[in-house]
Amino acid sequence: MVGLTGKMGCGKSTVAEILKELGAQVIDVDKIGHEVLKEETVKDRLRQLFGPEIFCQGEVDRKKLAKAVFEDEEKLRILESVVHPVIKDRVLKMIEGCSNVVVLDAALLRRIGLAELCDVIITVKCDEAKIVERLEKKGLSQEEIQRRLAAQKDIVEEGIVIENNFDLASLRNRVLDIYKRLLEGGVGG
Repeated sequence: MVGLTGKMGCGKSTVAEILKELGAQVIDVDKIGHEVLKEETVKDRLRQLFGPEIFCQGEVDRKKLAKAVFEDEEKLRILESVVHPVIKDRVLKMIEGCSNVVVLDAALLRRIGLAELCDVIITVKCDEAKIVERLEKKGLSQEEIQRRLAAQKDIVEEGIVIENNFDLASLRNRVLDIYKRLLEGGVGG
């Protein structure tokens, strides 16, 4: 079991996609997090905690929710206390049917409680200027970027560290090398 982590904008999803192309079974924990927000029990709890203003047409408006929780660390912890246990349960069920190399693609690997399931952790990192450049291209303001990065300050380099400040070909070669070592059992972390 491989844990894949890194701050937003570092290229973690690109690394996950390369691993998937190479044959790994990738579980996208962020996607599961989005799905969890559609569950009625989760929506009911979030409505109680954050009020109706984070909803639009009966669904959680992720932008409104993000604005609320990234402005207040306590609200972020409250949100995580609701969704992380549900996410972890889903991931555990998905892992049961997996074989070969399984990758848990999760920025918040430790916070969700998934790191202890992993034999190896891969951290994708890059310069903050590169992160800002990538996130601005996705339409986030400087203020939003800084708030979100501050909320990820506990994501630290551990295990195998992939520097993603270069081109896609360099990244692909580094990931291929790591994947080969994973298959051979020669990687730890």
